[in-house]
Formats: sequence, C-alpha cells, structure tokens
Amino acid sequence: MPPEPVPPSSSFEDAARRVEAELRRWLASFNDEVLPSLRRDGSVALRAAAGKLAQFADALDRSQPRQP
Repeated sequence: MPPEPVPPSSSFEDAARRVEAELRRWLASFNDEVLPSLRRDGSVALRAAAGKLAQFADALDRSQPRQP
C-alpha cells in the first residue's frame, strides 16, 4: 500500500521551519566564531593599511617639487 500523500501546505511549512532553524544556527555560529575573529583581524589589517598609506603619502610629498 503506498504512503499517504502529504498536503503541499504541510510540507511547505515543515521546510520553512527547517530553513528557519538552520538560519538561526548559522547566524549563531557566525556571531560566535566569525565575527570576533573578523573584528580582531580586521583592526590589524586596517592598521597595516594605514601605515602603508602614510608611507605612500610621504613618497608622494617627496617626489613633488616644492612650490613657492
């Protein structure tokens, strides 16, 4: 005997619940694991970029002739 067909609305609601639960799990993981390291490593990268930009600005200043 074949299984009873599942009404489309029931299977859609079940799928929506599973997607919502998976999204909550993913967001919790992102907030707990990814975001802290991104903040920590992002500040290091920004400081390094700021230093390089300062060096570049100094080089630009040195390469331009002084105007009276």
